[in-house]
Amino acid sequence: MSAAPSPADSLAEALIDAQDQLLALYELATLTTESLDEDECVDPILQRAARLLSAEITFAVGETFAPEASSAMTVVAKNSSGLSGALTARRDAEPFGTADQKLLRAVANIALGAVQTSRLHADAVAQAVVARDHDTASELAQLALPSWRPKVRGLDVFARSDPARTAGGDLFTFVETPTSLHFVVGDVSGKGLPAAMMMTTIISSANAAMHSHGADPLATLSSIDSWMYDYLSGSGLFVTIVAGSIDTTTGELRLANAGHSPVIAVQNGVPSMLAATAPPIGVLPLGSTAMTEDRLALSPRDRLVVCSDGFSEQLDAHGNMFGDDRLLRRVADLSNGAHDHGSTLFDELDEFAVGAAQTDDRTLVIIDFHDQSVSRRAA
Repeated sequence: MSAAPSPADSLAEALIDAQDQLLALYELATLTTESLDEDECVDPILQRAARLLSAEITFAVGETFAPEASSAMTVVAKNSSGLSGALTARRDAEPFGTADQKLLRAVANIALGAVQTSRLHADAVAQAVVARDHDTASELAQLALPSWRPKVRGLDVFARSDPARTAGGDLFTFVETPTSLHFVVGDVSGKGLPAAMMMTTIISSANAAMHSHGADPLATLSSIDSWMYDYLSGSGLFVTIVAGSIDTTTGELRLANAGHSPVIAVQNGVPSMLAATAPPIGVLPLGSTAMTEDRLALSPRDRLVVCSDGFSEQLDAHGNMFGDDRLLRRVADLSNGAHDHGSTLFDELDEFAVGAAQTDDRTLVIIDFHDQSVSRRAA
């Protein structure tokens, strides 16, 4: 009969086992892989652990347990994010001891960490792809806004839209003839890509409507409404929109306004707000409402200004609004033409908003009537 190991031998063996465990853990913890694929991250860890323990090792995300058997051991790892995984080891040589269990639990935690890293990477990649596609779609939507500006004798036109995000729901579009300008300016409810995609559809319908009914703004609005009402109301959106036409031979401005503000007419240097003459499109069918239009007789140096509310409602760092009163005073300054004045107003708005975020799309359209050969006459 062999002699029982001495306390010194037992201590030495325990120290060797502990050293082996530490070396094994260090080897596993420093194991690296060039791939962030989940299987390619976890498999090297399991293979290394299998060699260290002379065992067959499997790992599954979720609390799955192997059947109880003397030759198998299962440990479960969980992390603070709620992810869990079960690691099962099997071997025929000798039963698993307490030290083996501790090592297996460490392996399970390392494998679970690799899974979480892989999934976080996959989520980040997916979000980046979605963001890239979103930005591409947004940029394409903004291309629906006309890059050209009308060149009609007797008119000076400024138009600019700055979306609050990559894309926005503000819109403007024009149809010109040698002696007239037809235009539509609008603001789709909401922000971002959904509003931008709706904006592109409205621009298409507005262009078609103006080519058929441009000189009659009420007919233009009715045509847009007939195409867009079901689409807008079904989407839970609406659009405030102004349709207008200026005849440069007579100086007549006709304007139909479906819920849009601010709309400002500057005549003889005096600015005044023009009220809406119909509800926004998408709220009620325009055919069920009593629509009217404004008719103004323009004189040289008269001006029409159409903004989106994101322009006049921009806040400064202290929560003060740019406001309609300030806007009225500024657009009544006729020292510069439409183009220069419009650019200056955007600069002033940027200076006003320093320290405050742009919370809504900003759009400004200015049309100056300056044909000196046209005398003012009643509509």
